[in-house]
Amino acid sequence: MNKKTLVLGGVLIVLIALAYTYQGPLKKWQNNLGKPENILAQIKIDLIDKIEIINQGKILALAKQNQKWKYGDSKDFYADASVMAKVFNELKLAAESPMELVSNNLERKSEFKTDNSGLKIKIYQEDNKTANFIVGNTASDYASSYISSPESAATYAVKADLSSAFNPVDWRDFTIFSTPTEKINKIRFQYPNREFTVELKDGKWSGILPDKFIVKPEKIKPILDIISNLKAEEIPAQTFANTGLDKHLIIIQGTGEGVNNVLMVGEASNGLYYVKRGDSDNIYLISKSKRDELDKNIWQLK
Repeated sequence: MNKKTLVLGGVLIVLIALAYTYQGPLKKWQNNLGKPENILAQIKIDLIDKIEIINQGKILALAKQNQKWKYGDSKDFYADASVMAKVFNELKLAAESPMELVSNNLERKSEFKTDNSGLKIKIYQEDNKTANFIVGNTASDYASSYISSPESAATYAVKADLSSAFNPVDWRDFTIFSTPTEKINKIRFQYPNREFTVELKDGKWSGILPDKFIVKPEKIKPILDIISNLKAEEIPAQTFANTGLDKHLIIIQGTGEGVNNVLMVGEASNGLYYVKRGDSDNIYLISKSKRDELDKNIWQLK
């Protein structure tokens, strides 16, 4: 191989290197030149252990506990898993997306609700605050949200639905029971003037206390569905006054393999009925139709 060939080979290698640099890192740097820095880029979804939301002066803290998210300072309420999934999906999208500067005017922040009228969000990772930002209105494309840092005059648009993710109708999980129906094989009915128990044995339901009687499958099924899978219509103020839950008007207990679902039903409130689980002080409201389905006499199951 002569000297000229070696020189040409060296020049070719240099040209290839320069082309890679231009098309790769240099091109990327040029494309990003002038674009604003993503103020959410430091968020790592898997490391988040606390979220604080301030909405119209009301502060809500969500703290991670055993893969669930504790709702504020409530005793036993947790955030709905689907609601939290949307929060994390939109946060991840926002953290990985480019941001568009839409205004650098402090006085215009009120126009985008990225001033004190917006949702103030603080994200904590391993007990350290890693993000502090304000979520404003949804942008005109209905796919982006306006955001800003509290101390900044700048407002950005990011392609993520942060506005609705951080402002759900309710953060709390409305689930009262979520149990495989087939695991319940005994149901006890207790009322102020009567009590009886039915049991599933050899594939058939029958009364066992205080007397034996045949239970029709279609009569027990709605009750079995309620005591195994039940969601609240609403979550009322958490006070026992005027709920009737202390009167033991209706108590339904479904038991079986690793299951002990106890539902206590109280009095009515605007067409709904107060209920609570036997192992929790959380108070919920269920529909009149479900309440009436639980108010049974033995003859109604035959």
